[in-house]
Amino acid sequence: MNIASFLALLLLLTAPFSSLGAPTLEGITFALDSKRTFLPLIEASRKLGWSPRADKEKRTVVLNGKTLSTGAMRTFTDGAILISLETLTKAGATVTPGKDESRFKVSFSSRHFRVVRASKHTEINLKEQRLRAWEGERLVLETNISSGKRGSTPSGSFKAGPYKARKHYSSRYNNAYMPYSVQVTGHIFIHGFKDVPKYPASHGCIRLPYLTGGNPARFFYEWIDKGTPIKIVKQ
Repeated sequence: MNIASFLALLLLLTAPFSSLGAPTLEGITFALDSKRTFLPLIEASRKLGWSPRADKEKRTVVLNGKTLSTGAMRTFTDGAILISLETLTKAGATVTPGKDESRFKVSFSSRHFRVVRASKHTEINLKEQRLRAWEGERLVLETNISSGKRGSTPSGSFKAGPYKARKHYSSRYNNAYMPYSVQVTGHIFIHGFKDVPKYPASHGCIRLPYLTGGNPARFFYEWIDKGTPIKIVKQ
């Protein structure tokens, strides 16, 4: 073996985050839990060759022969379980962080995959009355909304915040309860509301369901970071 071939082999063996053909998954993070990175349980398990078994009554998941509490896990609005990288280690996986703390290698036996923490962005389509939120290319939330009547919700590019509040009461509209409020601009908020028809019905804010459908308002509030781009389009 010549020197060039030896150096190429050494690089291949010592670079866990190089392009080795391993699949890359985009992780899911939450503003209120920013140090942990999550993945869909089923997705991560398949990559590692595990077959998880969930017990809803006991609130546990059996993963790689180990019984884990779902108390430290999260869920998508459809109920799909999200498991953190830390919990994967408890199940027997090895998680190796990269130098910039935004990349990880997850391995078990001869299987492995990479995880990246990607940037977040949200789009609200006023014509469709839909909100979609992404982390990288991963769609983490899609839900119906109610925007402002008579075009009172502005279109354009904004950033989440700086104001966020789990419990907020409107100073303009009879102290109306606006749970899981995320400021878009001025007095325009994305927030939970008990009545969210699939057509414009608010005074300008963007209503999200919080009593039905897995509580999209809560998920969005806990997921979105201050400064996350929010684009509101008319079509």
